[in-house]
Parts: sequence; structure tokens; C-alpha cells
Amino acid sequence: MSMNAVPSGPPEPDNIGAPVAGGGGPPYDGGMDRRLIVLETRFDTILPTLATLATKADLADLRRDMTGEMSGLRLDINEKVDKLRSELRGEMSGLRLDLNEKMDKLRSDFDAAVMNKVKWCAGIAITLFVGMAGQGLYLGTQINKLAARLPPVSPVPPGPDRLAASPARTLPHAPPQPGPAPDPR
Repeated sequence: MSMNAVPSGPPEPDNIGAPVAGGGGPPYDGGMDRRLIVLETRFDTILPTLATLATKADLADLRRDMTGEMSGLRLDINEKVDKLRSELRGEMSGLRLDLNEKMDKLRSDFDAAVMNKVKWCAGIAITLFVGMAGQGLYLGTQINKLAARLPPVSPVPPGPDRLAASPARTLPHAPPQPGPAPDPR
């Protein structure tokens, strides 16, 4: 029988009492023979698997290869990260310059708008001041003209129950106005 053969049934009845391999010893045990065949079959199944398992030298080679590949990948990743970092810095620098230009333009536009508003406010304030001063001068001259047309106030003699009247205030003389002369009564 070969080592890979596994019997599919009970042991053969004619070999029950035969000695094992011509040796002298205890009587032949068919169950033992069957267990031995099963063990040999399992061993034959495991043996090719053991031949494909890695040895210490294989693991050392694999470790060396993996270390080399990891080092190569690390260098490749570092190069790509450095490249991306420099591209990002360049783009950020361009964005910063663009933003600064736009902020400067916005600042100058804002300053121009504020100065325009300040000019308008100052113009309105100056106009109001000049208008009020002109109105005051005009009203002052009109009052003086009216005062020049009024007759002078005569002092009232003091009475027993009155104090003496204060002298009349003199107003600046206005030039005579054309028209009828005032009635001196």
C-alpha cells in the first residue's frame, strides 16, 4: 500500500493475523495500521505545504526588500509633498498680492468717497455760515433804516412819582431816503 492511500472502509479480513513486516512481536493490529495510514496521509498533505513556507533567509530577504521599497516610497512621498508645498506657497503668494492690490484699490476708493462727502459737508457748513452772516448784516441795515425814519424821542420831565428819563440812545445815521419827508409833530 502507498503512503497516500487511505482506505475507505474497514481493514481487509485476510490480513488480520499477519505479522507486521516480518518481525516478531505482538500480534498484528489492523486498527493501528489504519491509523498509521491516516497519519501518513496527513503528513504527505502537510509536507508540500512545509516546503512552501518561508525560511529565516527568505524572511530576511523580504525584510530587506520591504525596507528598500518603504525607503523609496518615503522619498517619493517627501518629494511630492515638497513639490505641493512649493506650489501652494507660490499660489498663496499670488493670492496675497492680488488681495493686497484689491485692498489698496478699495482703500483709495473709500478715501476718495470720504473726501467727497467731507467736501460736501464743509461746503454746506460754509454756505450756512455765510448765509446767516449775510442775513444778519441785511437785517441790521434794515433795522438802522427803520430807526432813522422814526422821530427822535423827547425826554419826559421827571414827575413827583417818576424818575428822570434816560437820554435817548443815538443810533448811527442812515443816509436820507427819497420820498416824503417825515412829519415832525
